[in-house]
Amino acid sequence: MINFPTLMGFTSGTAFLSGCLLLAKARKVNLRANICLGLFMITLCLAILEIPLFAQNFHLTNPLLFEIIGLLRFLTAPLLYFSVVYFTSFEKKTERKDLLHLLPFLIFLIFRIPFFITGKNIDFSYQTGRIVFFILQIALPLQTAVYWCLSFIKLQKHIKNVKQFSSLLDKVNLNWLKSYLLIVLIILIVWLNLVFFNLKSLISYTPLVYVLSIFFLSFFSLKQEEVFSYSKIELKELATIEEYKKDSPKRVAGARLTELEARLKSLMEIEKVYLENDLSLPKLAGMLQASCNETSFLINERNQDNFYNFINKYRIEEAKKLLLSDSCNHLNIVGIAFESGFNSKTTFNTTFKKSTGYSPTAFIKASKTG
Repeated sequence: MINFPTLMGFTSGTAFLSGCLLLAKARKVNLRANICLGLFMITLCLAILEIPLFAQNFHLTNPLLFEIIGLLRFLTAPLLYFSVVYFTSFEKKTERKDLLHLLPFLIFLIFRIPFFITGKNIDFSYQTGRIVFFILQIALPLQTAVYWCLSFIKLQKHIKNVKQFSSLLDKVNLNWLKSYLLIVLIILIVWLNLVFFNLKSLISYTPLVYVLSIFFLSFFSLKQEEVFSYSKIELKELATIEEYKKDSPKRVAGARLTELEARLKSLMEIEKVYLENDLSLPKLAGMLQASCNETSFLINERNQDNFYNFINKYRIEEAKKLLLSDSCNHLNIVGIAFESGFNSKTTFNTTFKKSTGYSPTAFIKASKTG
């Protein structure tokens, strides 16, 4: 039977491989986000590796290297947070203030410099020693919990905002990243049990939880696609969009707003641009000869809705016509979805049912019987 340390060694190796693959993937999609996520997986690998190394008395034979591995754990949570920030930002740039996230790591590094030089721990009085031990015990769990919460809040804000610029959410809503964070939460809970609670019923399942968690982390992260497949100019435009509030100052003057509203109505009702599967806010703004900020404000102000709902209302109405049209009897549900501007059957079915209360098939039956 495989023992705990051996299984942790295998899990650590899997996490390291996943991290390396993410660093390689960074050349293709989501560059900075995947660099941070890859480094997160590698530091997570080192954190897990501590268990089998400790079991082999590595901390006695190689105390300096074991101490460095322990210190690197203070980079794990910030790296996760940075990856989420880059995944959810149009053009996030590294700033000096971002270095503050490395402060816990630097503080503990400075604290351990005497050990690296002399190989001996600092002698404290009994009372001081208790305080130092308490800080060392709670610092890493506290940092990890705080950064997980910050990451989750950042992702939730993104999920709320994507409807302002995209009519198709499959690639940009980052559902895979939400699953990723929830799995990280499971790892965190199991780890906190090892550190503080020592519940034996949970400890017995810890190796299995770690193995499965790392497997699913690898699965979700490696199946990702480019989040913001826009040009650099479009990304800069999207970054200028301000949050809409009814009592906020008007971003577009009255005459300009009326002019844009007339153009938008023509584009939607005459040219039917909503039938384009890849329609996005930057693309619609280009057709209007307006900025993304102006276009977003126009839709929010005059339609009291976001871009996603605004476009898909037209698509649903088009789908209703096609579903009841005799000339479209040769089309199946997938065909109707694509003809209406949707890019997948799943998205079409979900949106249609949310809008009408019926599935497409049930809508046809209800219309015929009604």
